[in-house]
Amino acid sequence: MYSCFEDSEDLQIFVNSELSPTDSNNPNPFMGAMPPIETMSYNEIPTQKYIIELERWDIPNDRKDPEKTTDNIQKAIDWAVSEGYGQICLPEGHYLIGKYGNDIYQAGIELKSNMAFLLDQNTIIEMAPNNKWNYCAIAVTEKAHVVISGGTILGDKENHEYTPRKNDGSTVHDEGHLICIQNESEYVTVENVTLGKANGDAILLVGQKGAGSSVKHIDIRRNNMVDNRRQGVSIVGGTDILIENNEIHHTKGTSPQFGIDVESLSYNSQDITIRNNYFHHNRGGDIVNTDGKNVIIENNILLQGEESQYIDGPIVYWKKGDLTIRNNNITMTTVSVNNWNGIIMYSNDSPKTNPATTYIYDNTCNNCGFYMYKGADLVVRDNYLKNGHLVFKEMTNLTLENNKVEHPQKCWAYRFLEVSGSASGNTYNGEAFDIPLQPNTPWDGCWIN
Repeated sequence: MYSCFEDSEDLQIFVNSELSPTDSNNPNPFMGAMPPIETMSYNEIPTQKYIIELERWDIPNDRKDPEKTTDNIQKAIDWAVSEGYGQICLPEGHYLIGKYGNDIYQAGIELKSNMAFLLDQNTIIEMAPNNKWNYCAIAVTEKAHVVISGGTILGDKENHEYTPRKNDGSTVHDEGHLICIQNESEYVTVENVTLGKANGDAILLVGQKGAGSSVKHIDIRRNNMVDNRRQGVSIVGGTDILIENNEIHHTKGTSPQFGIDVESLSYNSQDITIRNNYFHHNRGGDIVNTDGKNVIIENNILLQGEESQYIDGPIVYWKKGDLTIRNNNITMTTVSVNNWNGIIMYSNDSPKTNPATTYIYDNTCNNCGFYMYKGADLVVRDNYLKNGHLVFKEMTNLTLENNKVEHPQKCWAYRFLEVSGSASGNTYNGEAFDIPLQPNTPWDGCWIN
């Protein structure tokens, strides 16, 4: 085995504009653009490597002629795959891409099944400025066993033209994505990539093949997702998804503005693990789960960030989803529209139809608390809330155990309105705090209107 790329002492590094900095306090800090992985995730990818020959394929690598660049990179990929190559390597350079797809879509590069697209550490692929509602710089559509790794992929966020859409005049233009994994694609890995300045998301996962569909078996590991306009990762139909060891930060521009958003619409999202990620400076919040089933959120650091302010808050979920939130460290520094809530459950007046229990345990909440309302089937235990609170309204089947709450006001620390369930072992400022919950009788305690 050998690397696709040779080191050079005379590399010219192209930049679009300066990306917001990563945080050196990240336990696994990023030190700039990354090389591609060398061990492939799937045995189905052939071991033969092809370094794309720029002169042979007439591919500009100096940030010029996006249509020719797109067409000729595509021709090189298609040829290499047809010849049995599995690992397709793009040499260093700054590649401006994008071509007409249709009236609302700007096309990029389409990958094939059983291939790895490997970018030199000093390679930048940039979507050229355009006026389209949608784009995918890199698209994986109905494909399997695909790896995307190395280098930098940029969107046109700073230079986009917001032309009104013909059917309704809207200028939201929030569907410009860097990597699209769609139409029930499966076994796809995105690793060691800097993904910045998308007009929409760094990575979009979307079913698109009818109600209940999903992309499946997706790994998103060790990426720097920065300065994207709508989301770091959107899961609009995804099953068996792993998102780990990423730094997701400075998401800002158009709603929802979260680090990760699970929002399935008519598709199906389940069995999603979000772990060991570092979130900061995300305008809307860090993680939102509207309807995902069996979502695990564990061992993440979620920071508001200096000179930043949340709209919704660090972790938001709706009662029609279910999840486990464990061993996360959450910090707020200013109040959001949802008050000082590090974890909040949104709800409505309709009954809870998902029978699963949600578990929230072993989390540390700094200067924030939890608020859940109009729901059921919740276990909250062994959490430490520093200058925080636990608040429940119109909840049934709540289990509240061994939580530690520190706050200067007792009636702010623990609050209940029409809550039933059980409670034991909870403390307030280091002393036992009795909460007389009963399984079938709603109880009110210290509610503040």
